[in-house]
Amino acid sequence: MTVEDTLLRDLHRAAIDAGRPGVAVPSVDLPSIVDRARSQASIDQALHRLTRSGRIVRVRRDLLVLPDAAGLLRVDLVDLVDAEANGPYIITAGRALQHAELSDQHWFGIEVLTARAGAPLRWRGQKARFHQTDPSNLWGAVPDARPCYALPERALLDVLNHPRYGVSLTQALDALILAVSRDTLFLDRLHHAVLRYGAGARHHGARAVARRVGLVVERLYGADAAEPYLALVGENWAPVPLRPGGKAAGELNRTWRVIENATIAPERAL
Repeated sequence: MTVEDTLLRDLHRAAIDAGRPGVAVPSVDLPSIVDRARSQASIDQALHRLTRSGRIVRVRRDLLVLPDAAGLLRVDLVDLVDAEANGPYIITAGRALQHAELSDQHWFGIEVLTARAGAPLRWRGQKARFHQTDPSNLWGAVPDARPCYALPERALLDVLNHPRYGVSLTQALDALILAVSRDTLFLDRLHHAVLRYGAGARHHGARAVARRVGLVVERLYGADAAEPYLALVGENWAPVPLRPGGKAAGELNRTWRVIENATIAPERAL
């Protein structure tokens, strides 16, 4: 075997051992390989030849995609996100709703919550964005799963309160209706998620979240379903917009102290 073949084989083994088949992280994978090699220089040269010939694709300086036995690149962007995040992270927003089969739209962008900032990651026409988040608010992922997708209730809270993720209010409402139709306890889980959403070290806007979700739940499911949120509204009378970052104009709902700057009009029937 050539030096290149041996290196490619060893990179595959290291990637599989690390739980990320097809994705190599040189700073992590190479040290054990170098110990068995003639020199660091020979490994560096072989890696350069592999990337120059296209047998390995370099996504970033410390992130490589490895071909399978047939020479095909079968890695998806979420696999690269899992390797790049390097610590606790959550894939939220549209991709999380799609993963939970609560949206029939394909989301080309991936929104990732991490404890550290990072530059966008691009792969095959798709882009992942990393949003620095207080570590205490990195919760709500599917337990013991990789990649780490947010549970539907966490993803819904993110998209209802942060339009930067590119999920419209209508899409969020449709996902909520579908989730409730599949799980009679979903509204209870959503309420518990709202309670936790404001419990981080930096005190997420718990009252604003409760007001928005309370109004939405009341419109879709009635006053009884929304009643648990009334205790979370708080004493501050300053209203919040239903859609942050949108137009400030709209009717003021005095019960929830929310400016209705968007229409609560799902496409999916209850």
